[in-house]
Amino acid sequence: MSDKPIPPARNPLDMIASAHALQMQMCDAMERIADGLPDEVDRRLCAQVASWLQFDLPLHHHDEEVGLFPLLRRRASPGDGLDKIIERLAAEHSSDSDFASEIAEALDALGQGGRPANPEMLGYMLRGFFERYRRHVHWENQLVMPLARLRLTAEDLAQLQASMNESRRQAS
Repeated sequence: MSDKPIPPARNPLDMIASAHALQMQMCDAMERIADGLPDEVDRRLCAQVASWLQFDLPLHHHDEEVGLFPLLRRRASPGDGLDKIIERLAAEHSSDSDFASEIAEALDALGQGGRPANPEMLGYMLRGFFERYRRHVHWENQLVMPLARLRLTAEDLAQLQASMNESRRQAS
């Protein structure tokens, strides 16, 4: 057993904010991939983005839909107008997940040395996804996260952290 103290758990809202920053980097990476099609493709970058779309994105959506959003619904004031915002964001998660699966499959093939069957279509899909997802993250950062920091209690944050830890345990 170590004599070192166990570091305190990170604030789960900071973890979500960090995931949002990573998502913006992934959107930038998708833009680089789209700009390089069909011949200037960074295969390693394609594989990284495909992995992110397949594993990290669904886990993040789960964190928000199962952990964060229900807690916020409980704590939000009627004047916050949060119900419709959360409803919209959850609907976007669903359509983004479907779209992400298609893109991940194409990027995975590129990452393994393949060539896109239709580079124009793949570029169009990538651009559609990253433009929409940038807007999605912007709304979460501007509307949801400030309210979460304002409204959620220490107990809520502990519950959110436990939910996120469980999701990661199940995913591994």
